[in-house]
Amino acid sequence: MATAPDRRPPAGPAPRPAAPGSALWWQARYAERDRRRPRAGGLALARIAAGALELADRDGLDSLTMRSLGEYLQVRHTSLYRHVASREELLIETVDHMLAEIRLPSLDGDWRAGLEQGAREFRRVLTAHPALVPALTSGQLLGPNALRAREHALGQLLAQGWAPRTAVHVYLTVTHFVIGSAVLDTGGAARTGPQRAAMTELFASLSPQTHPVVRRHADLLNSLDGTEEFAFGLRVLLMGLGHLHTEEAAG
Repeated sequence: MATAPDRRPPAGPAPRPAAPGSALWWQARYAERDRRRPRAGGLALARIAAGALELADRDGLDSLTMRSLGEYLQVRHTSLYRHVASREELLIETVDHMLAEIRLPSLDGDWRAGLEQGAREFRRVLTAHPALVPALTSGQLLGPNALRAREHALGQLLAQGWAPRTAVHVYLTVTHFVIGSAVLDTGGAARTGPQRAAMTELFASLSPQTHPVVRRHADLLNSLDGTEEFAFGLRVLLMGLGHLHTEEAAG
């Protein structure tokens, strides 16, 4: 007797795994953590991330590999793969571990004081770990410690009268300002002593016909450091947000 043909549609390609650091990746990560039971005496993810942060602080981000971390922790590097599947995932977890150092501002003050204290505290942590700053943009900040800070800041803004949509804009604007400042301070745009001198010399050598303003203010353009620029930018940003809050309350 002839067998009926299989009319099922052909199987499609297997779904691609979520990119490390994406919302889908974090969602699967949280579900996996809820299911997994820690092994007695086993290596915990928190210890792995702490060791990675220590190693990056000491030797730089390029030195951080699964093998070098295994040697630092005095374990077989293959044992790390039970917790992180790749160096990329390791960096995502290490960034979130770093964010645990942020001391959340008190909820007793007004929203402006809370935003300022939170921004300065965020910058303090990033300044303490400059090697890891480039990894901030390797994924979305959706780990448990990032969400802790997000919950705190948004809760304070909403409790003090900000409309939900505007509160989200305010939170993201301030957060991105801090990250952008830290990236510039630790990346190729950072101005060290020799770089300042070279830039001043370059500006001073420009033609007064084509760049009279830059040439005239060559020293001033390089006199500000990252901390001073950050303080000025944050003050102006908060002033603008204050006007926005007043307009929202009146309208």
